[in-house]
Amino acid sequence: MKKAVIKAYAKLNLILDVLEKREDGYHEVEMIMQAISLYDLITIKSGEGINVTTNHPLVPLDERNLAYQAAALLIKKYPDIPGVEINIEKNIPMEAGLAGGSTDAAAVLIGMNKLYSLKMDSAELLEKGALLGSDVPFCILGSTALAKGRGEIIEEITQCPKLWVVLVKPDFGVKTKEVYQNLILSDITSRPDLGGYINALQVGDISHLFNKTANVLEYSTFKLYPKVKKLKENLQAMGAKSLLMSGSGPTIYALFTAQKDADTFASDVRKGCTHQVWVAHTLNKEILNERVEIL
Repeated sequence: MKKAVIKAYAKLNLILDVLEKREDGYHEVEMIMQAISLYDLITIKSGEGINVTTNHPLVPLDERNLAYQAAALLIKKYPDIPGVEINIEKNIPMEAGLAGGSTDAAAVLIGMNKLYSLKMDSAELLEKGALLGSDVPFCILGSTALAKGRGEIIEEITQCPKLWVVLVKPDFGVKTKEVYQNLILSDITSRPDLGGYINALQVGDISHLFNKTANVLEYSTFKLYPKVKKLKENLQAMGAKSLLMSGSGPTIYALFTAQKDADTFASDVRKGCTHQVWVAHTLNKEILNERVEIL
């Protein structure tokens, strides 16, 4: 029996700006999103119904799981598929601002498309992804992208050069909905320079890429979770030059040009705290195009 094995890569926000609250209850956003090498491993094979298994005790195995919802969406469209068995080897932390659930859903869409030769093109995959969640389309497209609307309108932009990333997550999660609900737009005193960042990607201005990352959700998350603000301050005191919260948090990441510097910084962080720490790097389109293997 054939199976699809997919690397479901995490994402970072290099830029995250919130413009206004929409009539549908979502917020209008502008973001530059980046895929990184930290990934969940998703295995899909034919079965009866939808069965989800995982190595993580807190991952739901029913319709609360976005990967489950992705499978249900395709089975409804393609009723000849009797069902699927989905195994999620979880490495991306939950409620961390890294799109762990969204990237698993994207992996199921991509994997089932290949496993069953459904021949959905990129536009159709992105459309299906948008039905599941705002971050799912980016997780399908990957690499470096501009996201607008509620996050589901995706446009590829100049790829980020290979940078090394140290991710630090405290021992609690953050609810994205809560962060947005408590964001007061009038509190935002400094806005990201989206156009300037896109230009820096185009010309390869590493200094700008390091120094001009920005995330306005820090205004909300830091008020709700002062420990996240303190974590960022502590990492800055340790010498990190480029620090930002990803998504709604609580993960704070630092950027480096060299792996040895990232490894050294990660080692120093681990000595002084009980936070989860990972070293990863940014991904290009070529690597993402090879994320699915049919065995």
